[in-house]
Amino acid sequence: MAGQATDRINILILGIGGENHDGGYLSDTNIILSLKPSTNEVAMISVPRDLAAKIDGYGWTKINHAHAYGEMKKSGYGGEFARQTFAENLKIDLPYFLVVDFTAFKEIIEIVGGVEIDVPNSFVDYSYPTNDYGYQTVTFNKGKEKMSGERALIFTR
Repeated sequence: MAGQATDRINILILGIGGENHDGGYLSDTNIILSLKPSTNEVAMISVPRDLAAKIDGYGWTKINHAHAYGEMKKSGYGGEFARQTFAENLKIDLPYFLVVDFTAFKEIIEIVGGVEIDVPNSFVDYSYPTNDYGYQTVTFNKGKEKMSGERALIFTR
């Protein structure tokens, strides 16, 4: 893998809403995952979606637009365009990327049989968005809960 020679493998992980979501190709989650093979250590750095970045052909704008701009150029090109943009702006070797939308997020959790999350505080969200531009109320109680893909997505959003 690229990066093994320097003992550092960097991967850009982008979280997008996907089709049928407003701004579905904007990356609202931007994480640099860095692996150190010699020690099996992993570090993750979250890159703020509103970070000002120079994007080739678009000038200075929010870095989370890079994926969407790439998709506008050519379907399926968003991840690669974002990878190049992040690498150039952050001045790091970034040979790999992964794009996960809401559907993939839910499917991954379903494949592993759900995920246990320790909810730190009980809360009610009266304005959780629905797919028809409305709102619904969602409730989470403090403590451990094994969540399905759908429930985990609601919690993370």
